[in-house]
Amino acid sequence: MSFHLFYSEIYFRSAEISWQDPVNEGRFDLSRFWIKLKKENSRILNITTGRVNKYEINNLTPYTTYEISVAAGNDYGFGEETITSFSTSEEAPSGPPLNIKTTSRSASSLSLTWDPPDTTKQNGVIISYTACVSHSKKGPCFQTFITSVRKWLVGNLNSSKKYYVRVFASTKVGHGSYSESKGFFTNERPVEKAIAETSSTLTFSLDIPSKKFVYFYVVALKLEDGKEPASSDSYKDNELVTYATAEKSTKPKPYVAAVVTSSGVDGNMFILGDGRNTDDPTSRTTSDYFNGPLEPGTSYSIFQRIIINEKGDYYSTDWSPSSKTGEDT
Repeated sequence: MSFHLFYSEIYFRSAEISWQDPVNEGRFDLSRFWIKLKKENSRILNITTGRVNKYEINNLTPYTTYEISVAAGNDYGFGEETITSFSTSEEAPSGPPLNIKTTSRSASSLSLTWDPPDTTKQNGVIISYTACVSHSKKGPCFQTFITSVRKWLVGNLNSSKKYYVRVFASTKVGHGSYSESKGFFTNERPVEKAIAETSSTLTFSLDIPSKKFVYFYVVALKLEDGKEPASSDSYKDNELVTYATAEKSTKPKPYVAAVVTSSGVDGNMFILGDGRNTDDPTSRTTSDYFNGPLEPGTSYSIFQRIIINEKGDYYSTDWSPSSKTGEDT
């Protein structure tokens, strides 16, 4: 007893199927139908109905293909299944983009990336993202950007300032909700080139933060073959090594030359390579940073990492221009 299946209505989350009674019902009267529904080869519906000619299926997932089978039966059993498939329509995303983060920062820009919504909440093909930057967590957007890729370079920003970013995704049907706003600091402008040098030291005029801070690191890097260092913010705290570790490394590594607390600021002159030790205020045990001597005739650059609260929020300055120690005499 085979027959044709028809789809009278297909929506985002429901579908109505209908059929005509088999032409040849056999010796016994048709009395029931057996309906089965599969999604990705998993059975999600298995039901027997009375003698009806349509059935509404609810709680479906948008933009998904289903396989449905219907078999006609009587008191003695069921006949051959009629099998076909259908796809639900697209819908606006029901979840926001995920994992907004920065890939680099400067004193005037933030380079942002994010992940698409959870696959179960995309509800179709994501055709665009709309990103918003605001001055507060729930404030109005002062910059927006629509893109088909998951990245955005936000420019024309102020230095050492916290900005909030949120993003929503769109299908051809509509857009979903914004992600939660996430805050990021821009960098501070770089320290100027060294104002004095010897064969083992470089003297810099540091940028003492005007805003409240807990402490800051002075991070130094020996420059190799004139290569530009990676963005200062790309280095995580655990990638900033000690002078001793940097000296032993076969490749230049950024090292913490000094730690300056907000209560320990004594002018803005800093001599890189003066041989002093400073303690890490975050360590429960003694942890000294050695501001070791520099190599003669060698180029260095520094940046400051400013820790602004006990939560560990921070921003960095950009790298200073390359400065070279004097030749050994």
